[in-house]
Amino acid sequence: MSAGLVIELETGPIDRARADLAIVCFASTDRPLRGAAGRADWRLCGRLSKLIAAGRVAGHAGEAVLLPGGGGLRAPLLLALGLGPGAPLGPAAAAAFARDAVGRGLALRAAALALALPPGELGDLALRLRLEAVVTGAGEALAARREGRVATLVLVAAREDGSRVLELLRGARPSGFPASVALRLPAAPVRRAAALPASPRGNSGIRPTPFK
Repeated sequence: MSAGLVIELETGPIDRARADLAIVCFASTDRPLRGAAGRADWRLCGRLSKLIAAGRVAGHAGEAVLLPGGGGLRAPLLLALGLGPGAPLGPAAAAAFARDAVGRGLALRAAALALALPPGELGDLALRLRLEAVVTGAGEALAARREGRVATLVLVAAREDGSRVLELLRGARPSGFPASVALRLPAAPVRRAAALPASPRGNSGIRPTPFK
């Protein structure tokens, strides 16, 4: 394909995802931070929690903060997006989140984005609808930018959910699925090791940056 979005699947912690930019979400009611955001915050020695404590971000919908990976993440940059009040995301909200996340990643000129799957309701049907919404929202973000390049979106799922997510993605048929999006799925979930070796912090000149 000459331009478009290639979507892959990886299981394991977000800090092990191979990408130019790792993307997580957190709710304004998540105290302490949970899921992928909590994991990334732990790997970064609480940098996101410190911004929250200082009142610079709160997790409101539309908020975003860009942090250097600093050696705690495999990706050199982390983008944390606010979701608003904590609640499982329905398909419409999941699509909006993916559209915003991928749009911001493309604006940062990242060629490979690692996106932790947003939380949602339990059950296969809810998960399938959320996956289709994320894929559709990501494709819409690419189409809106009209750029002649290929980007890779790595969906990062929890290790215990990997096989089910892979099965559901293989059968996904989102309505209005953009022709510019290709699903490149492995025969089995790609797994990463659970931990990174400890590394020094503060080796990046990038400051924590809340931005619109």
